[in-house]
Amino acid sequence: MGGSEMPNSLNGVDGFSHNYDYPLSHVNGPYTILNQYHSKPTKLRVACVGAGASGLCLAYKMEKMLEPGSWELTLYEKNPQFGGTWYENTYPGIACDIPSHDYNFTWDPKPDWTTFFAAGKEIQGYFEGFAERHGSKKYMQLNSRIEEANWNNEDGCYSITIRDSKTGSMRKDWAHVLVNGSGILNNWKWPDIEGIHDFKGPLLHSACWDHSVDFNNITAAVIGVGSTSIQIVPSLQKVVKELEVYMRSPTWISPPFGAGALTDNLQKGEDVDPGQRQYTFTEADIKKFKDDPEYHLEFRKKIEAEINILFGIYKQNSELSNQIRDVITKEMHRRMGPGHDELKKFIVPKWSVGCRRISPGDGFLEALIKNNVTPVFNDIERVVPEGIKTVDGKVHKLDAIVCATGFEVAFQPAFTVRNGEGNSIKEDWTEGPNLYMGVSAPRFPNFYTIVGPGATWSNGTLIPSIETTVEYAIKCMKKMQTEGIKAMSVKQDALDEIYAHFDEYHKTTVWQEDCRSWFKNEKYKNRIYLWPGATIHFLKSIKTPRWEDYDYVYRYKNRFAFLGTGDVKATASKDIWGLSPYIRNYDHDWDID
Repeated sequence: MGGSEMPNSLNGVDGFSHNYDYPLSHVNGPYTILNQYHSKPTKLRVACVGAGASGLCLAYKMEKMLEPGSWELTLYEKNPQFGGTWYENTYPGIACDIPSHDYNFTWDPKPDWTTFFAAGKEIQGYFEGFAERHGSKKYMQLNSRIEEANWNNEDGCYSITIRDSKTGSMRKDWAHVLVNGSGILNNWKWPDIEGIHDFKGPLLHSACWDHSVDFNNITAAVIGVGSTSIQIVPSLQKVVKELEVYMRSPTWISPPFGAGALTDNLQKGEDVDPGQRQYTFTEADIKKFKDDPEYHLEFRKKIEAEINILFGIYKQNSELSNQIRDVITKEMHRRMGPGHDELKKFIVPKWSVGCRRISPGDGFLEALIKNNVTPVFNDIERVVPEGIKTVDGKVHKLDAIVCATGFEVAFQPAFTVRNGEGNSIKEDWTEGPNLYMGVSAPRFPNFYTIVGPGATWSNGTLIPSIETTVEYAIKCMKKMQTEGIKAMSVKQDALDEIYAHFDEYHKTTVWQEDCRSWFKNEKYKNRIYLWPGATIHFLKSIKTPRWEDYDYVYRYKNRFAFLGTGDVKATASKDIWGLSPYIRNYDHDWDID
């Protein structure tokens, strides 16, 4: 039959050879039949930015979901080691605020977590162990920072510029599909405080910790009361002579979420101390988890179910929201003890629990009332060589300053992405993020963001959302491979309607209250870029792609060219089972390769 497989090499306009052999496209000549079996996958080259949880998941899932030999993958990691957040952040006291037994890949449980909330080093160890067990490192290029990716309409691929993080030298690569697995919080920044670099002593940022600095018996300051400060302050309080905590905004310090599983499974009905979020697993606990996988599974499921149920606290003025506000307020006051009226007045927010990301953290409130800790409520005027000058004119003399002030919220990628018309995402997103399901951007084909703005950054556990979004992107890749699609991009009107749903839904959530958060692009009033539902609601929404929400450019003249010669994969091998999967003894699902 017509249509032999002949080389159709792609040579980009940048002069970089994009060499893959495809069957003739027949775009310019008469349509002929492709000499292939039905839905034979074409070769696909994939580039991923980052080798943290998203990159590791992508490598694992591509091996599971795509035909061997039909794809190539490179994970570009800017750091000398993979792991992302858990490699970069090593400040004192770093830990996850999600229970450890649900902070591993859902199919790869770890029964021997040391504590209920795992320390950063142990989480990094988990991901390093995962990469070793599953051979993920072969896909990685470390010390490789993607600077720019430009889509070429004719070739149907991205030309990619990579900077060597050590030498600064540049090199080129290319891919049919570009995946942004770098996360929202990956570019730390110094706070916008005048004179910040005039300080003569050690200046540290929580995301770039200098372990050579000795805090023993010195006078230090921590700027901020976000999730990192809440973990750093109790650690430093134990060793410094004096510690000043510059409190720029109030914050809710909550009891642990998911702790009901501890009560049910580990402590035999005893109440968990509401002020103590941490629990160290005993040898007997760990042995039980290892020896009884079903028991361990039930424990993990109870944690996740409780977190999904608690999503109701984000509904403004709901019974659960009001109840938890009362509980946390009383608990925060209890933990600070009698007195400390100025601290209590400042630190308990007027806005509802959850307007900003909730910070569970034992030890923080207790540290603030220690004799060697001084909460500072006055705004900072500037940093001076000897310390910090506040707006009341006082100069606070310091030996070291710690900035626990967070990240440049990467609603836009930290690298430049341009579409076939030469427009960058920065130029396209003039009014804020424009991302369907937190994953696909209109006018930017074959580009997928893993859990970007609009996904589940405060709705519950994050790992399941990463996994399901990765699977979503791979399902798109498979559709491209098997249906002769060169480019697919989500429709703007589909995204417009999702955002209309966001806007209406969030009129009744706590996130629209008068607090500044990165959910709203660091503004008090703005569109809320959070999924309108619990994590499980997001997973249900993204589990099966809505193909009707995409536009397609086909590699061949006829969109049905993938039907090929009339054969299926099993034809050549004359595999009896493969040629008759619908012949069965009872009614069960079947499929044809």
